[in-house]
Amino acid sequence: MSGVGRPMDEAIIDLRASVQAGRGSMIEVSRAHRSRIKPPSLLIGAVTSDLLRLYHSQSVVLGTAIYRVREATVLGEGIVMTDGCFNVGHDLNLGRDYIAKNYVATEAWLPDAAVRRVHDPVVLLTGAGYLGYGHWLVDFLPKLHLLRLAGYRLSRLTFLMPSDTPDFARRWLAILGIEPHQCAVYDRTREVVLCRELIVPSTLRFGTRVSPLFAEACAALRDAAAPRRFRRFRRPARRRIFVARSVNAVTHNTRSLHQRVLFEETARKRGFTIVSPERLGLREQVELFDAAGTICGEYGSGLHASMFSRPGTLVMAARDDTADLGFLQSGIDQELDHHNGYVIGAASPDGDGRFSVDPADLDLAFDWIDWGGPAKATV
Repeated sequence: MSGVGRPMDEAIIDLRASVQAGRGSMIEVSRAHRSRIKPPSLLIGAVTSDLLRLYHSQSVVLGTAIYRVREATVLGEGIVMTDGCFNVGHDLNLGRDYIAKNYVATEAWLPDAAVRRVHDPVVLLTGAGYLGYGHWLVDFLPKLHLLRLAGYRLSRLTFLMPSDTPDFARRWLAILGIEPHQCAVYDRTREVVLCRELIVPSTLRFGTRVSPLFAEACAALRDAAAPRRFRRFRRPARRRIFVARSVNAVTHNTRSLHQRVLFEETARKRGFTIVSPERLGLREQVELFDAAGTICGEYGSGLHASMFSRPGTLVMAARDDTADLGFLQSGIDQELDHHNGYVIGAASPDGDGRFSVDPADLDLAFDWIDWGGPAKATV
């Protein structure tokens, strides 16, 4: 059952359809299209026909839009409800399954939730995954560029966010010129927010595929965080960096490479600098990836910071063979004119997030880089 006492499958609607039916208005910024996804420059390991089929079937690049929704309710991470129904959409990176899994118990607390009313227009930036750094980089911060393209002045907007929005997100917003007084916060565990007019930008990535506008958004973020005149890492250094995998208890990421120590030590011996981006300031992180020519590591949000790297950068990732992980890195690299490669490992049959690669495949991947793959880098 939903939060309004009806079957869950009847309490979920598509936001775009709702708006087009008269719930609000929409500015279409870019149109959807189909295109072939660029194949990896290297693909070795536990590669199956199913995995290849999944990879090459990612042909849809959705359009982008700004929705203005009248009389909307916001709860949780940034979930929109209208007329007692949850609003989802592919261009929000939010599907029915996520709502059914995470909000089925809404009816237990919604009637007793405190109500916060917002009378002026307010922008919803956050959504599922808002506690994770990678989601802010790829899903939420690029929405600001979309707002600019649609004619909004960020300095005049108010942004609705959960009160436990991470500090790194608040620091990013400050770098981008959004002042604390522009943020309207709410307690996602105790409150719902009734908005007279809610502005909802779509995301610029949809599963694996990324909007062509994403490259512009990345450039805007990079230039705001690390203006050229202040950068410590000067190009054309084209540094080789290995991104150490961090353990984030907040986002409950359990994915783990069994040969993690071997992977890191091999990279070190091959001339890579081991980096832990989470130990750097935001500006330093952007500078680091901007100066990188080759980036290696386990697949995940750490490598997604390659969105700040220049055309021609090579990204090589070790990842498992499960379908639900997707290939977002390929989508990012395609739009930013990067090259990439994957060492595919077999996922543990226990389903605990662990996976294992053949050490010989790691050696071959580093050899391939040294042989001058598409973007050979110097130390």
